[in-house]
Amino acid sequence: MIELPEARAFSKQINETLVGKKIKNALKGQNPHKFAFPSKDAKKPTVGSEYSDTDFERILKGKTITKSWSNGNCILVQMDDDYLLSLGCGGEKLLYHQTEKTIPKKHQLLLAFEDKTFFSVTISGWGEVRLLKTEQLDKHPHIGYDKIDPLSDEFTFEVFEKMIEEIPQDRKRNAKRFFISEPGLRGIGNGVIQDIFFLAKIHPKREMASLTKEERKLLYKTTRVELQKMTDLGGRDGEKDLFDNWGEYKRRMHSKTKGEPCPVCGEKIVKQQFGGGSIYFCPSCQKM
Repeated sequence: MIELPEARAFSKQINETLVGKKIKNALKGQNPHKFAFPSKDAKKPTVGSEYSDTDFERILKGKTITKSWSNGNCILVQMDDDYLLSLGCGGEKLLYHQTEKTIPKKHQLLLAFEDKTFFSVTISGWGEVRLLKTEQLDKHPHIGYDKIDPLSDEFTFEVFEKMIEEIPQDRKRNAKRFFISEPGLRGIGNGVIQDIFFLAKIHPKREMASLTKEERKLLYKTTRVELQKMTDLGGRDGEKDLFDNWGEYKRRMHSKTKGEPCPVCGEKIVKQQFGGGSIYFCPSCQKM
């Protein structure tokens, strides 16, 4: 799943590879996927749902990619001055093709450029391909403007500590829930937190209010350092980049390490279902 590090890495590669390319034609929805595009038939239609397949292809034709940036786990691609493509937000393969021979048989979006190269988007599970006008960006439903970017200058230790202190006394906030949703950090999901919690020696179920000052400092520092490493290394080793290469950040806690010895103490790594997904931890290093 694309999270903050992968979104940043993709945007960097798009800027280096696709900027300046002019779209000759676009193919949307070659392989139907109910979670790929915003629907105008939804109970609460969101921005971008107003475009039909024909509109989508007509608008993209002739556009030039001018820049890309990320916001959380969303990858934004500017086309000329008036339109944006929003990608990411889930399980997607974004691939650059120098020839049509490597284009996947199934895809949700295919851009053919005038220089005879291609860009494809294939969604597995949940993700999005959203077309919107530039001035509509503040209405994007999946950009958490109310959440802080953990790699931004604004995310200081003082801000992090205040977030913990503001947890209502009558409400519980375990570490996983705190990082992902309440209050949540922008672009952070169940994938990147596994190594962060392991290296900071914090159990995913640990109540955030119970952390000591020193534990809070270590968790804050680890969050910043590891997210930056993941970004600089092109994402985690379970995610692929624009050129179909695996990210170079070597994860310690994930599905394939269940039952393996902890790299620190040798205790077996445990997998549990918790908070709507799996958590992986060392019961010795990450005590409750």
